[in-house]
Amino acid sequence: MRLAIVAMTALALAACGEKKTERTFTTADGSTMKVEQQDGTDSAKITATSANGTATLTTGGAGQWPAGLADYAPAYPGGEVGASFSGSSNDGAGGMVTFTTSDSPDKVVEFYKARAAAAGLSDVSSMDINGAKMFGAKDEKTGRSLSIQASVADGKTTAAVTFGSEKK
Repeated sequence: MRLAIVAMTALALAACGEKKTERTFTTADGSTMKVEQQDGTDSAKITATSANGTATLTTGGAGQWPAGLADYAPAYPGGEVGASFSGSSNDGAGGMVTFTTSDSPDKVVEFYKARAAAAGLSDVSSMDINGAKMFGAKDEKTGRSLSIQASVADGKTTAAVTFGSEKK
C-alpha cells in the first residue's frame, strides 16, 4: 500500500510538468521511486522498488498510445488519445488508454472484441446500459485480459481500453 501511495505521488509530480530529467525518492522503509522524464514532455517512466519487487509504470500523456500495447489491444484506428499508461511488475504487465473517435461505441467494441477472439481470449462480460457499451475477455491459461468501455459524450465516442497479463 505504501508503495502505491509513493507511486501515485510520483506520478502526480510527473504529470504536473516537473521538468527534471531524473529524480529518486526513498521512503522510510527503504523503498525507492525513480521518476524519469524528458524535458518538455508529459510522459514519464516511474520505477518503484521495494522488498516485494520492482514495478515500472510509463505514462504516455495526451496524444500517445502506451508503448507496451498488447497485440490483442492495438491502437484504435483514428482514435485521439486523452491519456495512457502501461506498466509491469513481478506479477504481470498491463496498461490503459482513453481515447475519442467519431465511430460509434458499437464499432469500437466490435474492433476490440474481434482482436480478443483472434488472440484466444474468451468473452467474460458484455453489457449495454443506455448506449454505453462494455466488453471484457480473458484467457485463463495465459492470464491475458482485455476490457473496453465506450459511450457517447459531446457528440463523440469516448472509450477506455484496459489490457493485462498475469505472470503464471
